[in-house]
Formats: sequence, structure tokens, C-alpha cells
Amino acid sequence: MKNFSEENGFDGYFKVSAKTGKNIEESMSFLIKNIINKLEEINSRGNADFIKSRGSLNLDPDKHNKEADIKRKNENSGCC
Repeated sequence: MKNFSEENGFDGYFKVSAKTGKNIEESMSFLIKNIINKLEEINSRGNADFIKSRGSLNLDPDKHNKEADIKRKNENSGCC
């Protein structure tokens, strides 16, 4: 599992058990801290730079709304 995580660019992994509750709190804390760190990275570097360097994460609601508006305008621009 460690090799798979490293090969696929995962920040970490935990062996958890819903039955016993093993590592549930620890894994969720790790996940939340990593999400916060990624959001801070996005804010400090700018969304466009983050997308180019790390993948396709887009947390910019304004961009989504603009793209939806453009799509709607294109769909409604037909004749009759």
C-alpha cells in the first residue's frame, strides 16, 4: 500500500477500521489538515499556477459560474 500511495502521489495512507474505530480520528485529522494546506497553497500561489503544477483541482466558484453562464448563453443562442 505504501508503494501504491507513493507511485500515485498520495500524501499518505492509513489502515482504518470502521468496526473498531482504529485510526478513524487520526486519518480524518490528517485529511482535513492536508485539505487546509492545499487551500492555503492555492491562495498563496494563485489558482491557475496550482492547476498547472498539480492537476485539475478548481475551487474557484466564480470560474465555475462564468463557465456555466457561457454554456447557457451558447445553448440559448440558436434561432427560433
